Amino acid sequence: MSILDDGAWRSLPDADKRHLRDRLAEECARRGIPINDTTSPGILALRHEPAVTVQRPHLELIDRELTKLLSTPNAKLMIWTPPQVGKSMRVSRWFPFWWLTHRPRDRVILASYAASLANTHGAACRDLVESHGLTYGLRMRDDENTRANWSLTTGGGMRSVGTKGGLTGHPMNLGIIDDPFADRAAADSPLIRERVWEWYSSAYTTRKAPGAREVIVMTRWHPLDLCGRLLERDGRTEKGGEWTVLHLPALAVAPDPAKGIYADPLGREPGDPLTHPVIDLGDIDSLADHWRRKKKGSTSRDWNAVYQGSPFDSEGALLTEAHIRDATADLTLVTPRIAGVGIDPSGGGRDTAGIVGGILGSDGKFYWTHNRTARMTSDRWSREACLLADEMDADRFVIEVNYGGDQATTLLKQAWDALQREGEIDKRKLCPRLVPVHSRKSKLLRAEPIAQAILTQRAWFGRDPGLSDFKSEWQLWEPGSTWSPGALDAGVHLATDMLPPINSGSSVSSAAKRSRSSVTGTSSLAARRTR
Repeated sequence: MSILDDGAWRSLPDADKRHLRDRLAEECARRGIPINDTTSPGILALRHEPAVTVQRPHLELIDRELTKLLSTPNAKLMIWTPPQVGKSMRVSRWFPFWWLTHRPRDRVILASYAASLANTHGAACRDLVESHGLTYGLRMRDDENTRANWSLTTGGGMRSVGTKGGLTGHPMNLGIIDDPFADRAAADSPLIRERVWEWYSSAYTTRKAPGAREVIVMTRWHPLDLCGRLLERDGRTEKGGEWTVLHLPALAVAPDPAKGIYADPLGREPGDPLTHPVIDLGDIDSLADHWRRKKKGSTSRDWNAVYQGSPFDSEGALLTEAHIRDATADLTLVTPRIAGVGIDPSGGGRDTAGIVGGILGSDGKFYWTHNRTARMTSDRWSREACLLADEMDADRFVIEVNYGGDQATTLLKQAWDALQREGEIDKRKLCPRLVPVHSRKSKLLRAEPIAQAILTQRAWFGRDPGLSDFKSEWQLWEPGSTWSPGALDAGVHLATDMLPPINSGSSVSSAAKRSRSSVTGTSSLAARRTR
């Protein structure tokens, strides 16, 4: 049975089109073979969506490894690339469609950290089948056609699940796992890593049919994430193991097999940039600039894991001296909207109390302005924090209460009252509102998002000389250190509370501050700092 060219097909009456489609689908379903075959998922995408599909060397390499699976029973493939280079579109949408044009009786399982994300990929693949499948003899069954679970009249189909989902009763000829961890916090959690591992070994692996193929495409957040544990158990093909690893870092690196880094699959020299779907292939300068910007906006840990595919344990400073220098601003050019004081009280075996002030500007960015961190007893740090809040006309105290509990907030209230009685603070001023913080996350997980905000120019340091020790703590503290820097903790707590969420806009309003202004009259931070 031949296929008409596009011009002849468009000229046919609708009734003839329906008749030919039905005949083609019935014949292909009966014979179990594809018609008008295509070479790879990328070629299939180019044929049907030429206006939006591009091929780049890294995508062609992904195609090559995916197509090898067709003739290799029990094959296992891992793909590691930076974000936004087209891997999920190719692996989780076009690849299963392409696979079913060749093996229309196969059942595909696609999993991700969230069922909603897996369902999105599954629904997109279903749309491809519905739009183009009849050309290859693929037709949807009406009685089993949902986003999460759809079947073909030929017997094949696709099931989409999250890594918490059950798979009982669903055999698997092809399995695709696309990002089993939502983010770094999930991958850093031993509990979540173990849960994903148990799901893989119990729910996922047990559904494999004889000869089933596996593909895992993911961001390498942690050395012992799913890929890390599988490689530890099963090994790489280079060493006689089971897994083929297609590792495509943003910038090519020199081979180092001892660290799991082999010759660059694209033949790049160390430092050469990875191609990108929206940057012209020959525009090396733009490619290099794109990845340079990504590196500048990332912590070293995130750069190595997310963009280079080489996760390592939490080591190294959060920021470099250059990062801090680039993130230091002239606060005379900033219009403050809200001010606050972050506090990490002395206690828990430490006699240093962290006291850091900061503002949220009218531009929606956060700025650290003051550092009063010092070795202080509880009666002294509470007074120093209140005096700083008065000087800044602060809207809030953001205070860690892990060790002191309610006692820490009580000390602040008592200190405020005492300073008003002593005439140090205007009696008409209300005490700033108290925002207690329970630090359940590790220091690293608390500090890294704020380090990222610094690198992406959402958080800035002022030029006040008093901030020098605070800046040094960002450079000197390393994960795993027994040293617990008070200023760093206080500054992170404050910025975490005051920074607007990304894309929330820069409009800031404080009902608490408006309430106090009606009592004390308006005052600006700039005016108070000149007293």
